[in-house]
Amino acid sequence: MPERLASAIALAIVGVCLLVGSLAIADGIRDRGRTDVLTVTGSAKRRIQSDYVIWNASLTSRQPTAQAASKELARWTARFQAFLTEEGAQPDEITVQPISTATQAETDLETGEPIGPVIGFALTRTFQLRSDRVDEIAKLVEASARLLNENVPITAEPPQYVYTKLPSLRPELLEDATKDALARAEVLARATDANLGSVRSVNVGVFQVTSPNSTEVSDYGVYDISTRAKDVTAVVNVTLALE
Repeated sequence: MPERLASAIALAIVGVCLLVGSLAIADGIRDRGRTDVLTVTGSAKRRIQSDYVIWNASLTSRQPTAQAASKELARWTARFQAFLTEEGAQPDEITVQPISTATQAETDLETGEPIGPVIGFALTRTFQLRSDRVDEIAKLVEASARLLNENVPITAEPPQYVYTKLPSLRPELLEDATKDALARAEVLARATDANLGSVRSVNVGVFQVTSPNSTEVSDYGVYDISTRAKDVTAVVNVTLALE
């Protein structure tokens, strides 16, 4: 009799264990259904044309005396301003910076520190053009090379081309990038015999503004100013539930 009782208790314990195990497995399957997700990346690109240009140029005169440098710089400045007018620059597009002055002296070859008395002066005048007339200013920049033939030693930076309508373009690109991500998710779901559920999260990457067909990217975003035509790219990561 005790042996039969012990067997019955043992069978009861095994049954309870099987029941608990089955419930745990079922819960695990249900949990997996709640936590399985699919994360996809979508992108959208748009080719745009810059609508604003910035151009910096400067003139520097180096002479033994400040008076001689000032006189020479004044002559060059007058010619450069006349050139800007001739090429169609508008007064409100031009900013003329005050003259900056630096003294010149012999320098130590090892330390670069000035040694000895002042032997000359360098006076610099800087100009900046800012305009939404991109074509006109681009032609002006090209024409500025002729000043060198007139012995006006202009130092010019490349034009900086900017797109000012990026804030209004962002929503359109984000919408297109999200649609691209969802389309990719549908393809992957069909390939794995899964059903897409609700969107769990959407992460938006930084916008990349690059020269045409560039592969350059940065975690902080790229903003190219060297070319008039640019590619604006938006990237989003979308996470969806799988059912």
